[in-house]
Amino acid sequence: MHGLIFTTFRDFITTRYGPDTARGIFDGRPVHLMTEAYPDEDFLAVVESTCATTGAEAGELVQAFGVFAGEETFPRLYPSYYALAGGARPFLLTVELLIHELVRATIPNATPPQLLVTPLDEDGVRVNYSSPRKLCILLRGLVEGTARHYGESAQVDESACMLRGDPACVFEIRFSPREHAA
Repeated sequence: MHGLIFTTFRDFITTRYGPDTARGIFDGRPVHLMTEAYPDEDFLAVVESTCATTGAEAGELVQAFGVFAGEETFPRLYPSYYALAGGARPFLLTVELLIHELVRATIPNATPPQLLVTPLDEDGVRVNYSSPRKLCILLRGLVEGTARHYGESAQVDESACMLRGDPACVFEIRFSPREHAA
């Protein structure tokens, strides 16, 4: 798991539950550098510890983390990628080539998920997600957060899921302008 995930998760826990809770969860754990890869089990242990400390359900926590990362952290760290895309749909259509391939090429032992993102009509994409981590709930959150970053809403339908025994997760995602309450 990419060190960026760990540092972003710590930021998320600090923002959501406060610095004291974050310190309690991360004290005694190794410092994760954004330029390194770490065992997947380390991330799952941090999620488990967070759930035990906060009472949060793991799936909801990981999805909320994905929203936070997609809306806040990743656009701040990689503004040129987000500016170039201009919207959630074009961003997702390039995420594998522009971001995941860069991570694979520059971070030893990094294994981001394999994403096959294809256009779906004029307003959507189909995403085939494959990863031994089976963190499709994180992908769902990242998609929702990315849409929010662009002022959009994402309707996410998952027709296949590795957690149900399918060989990959398949998402059909439709984007629309987010309606603001008056």
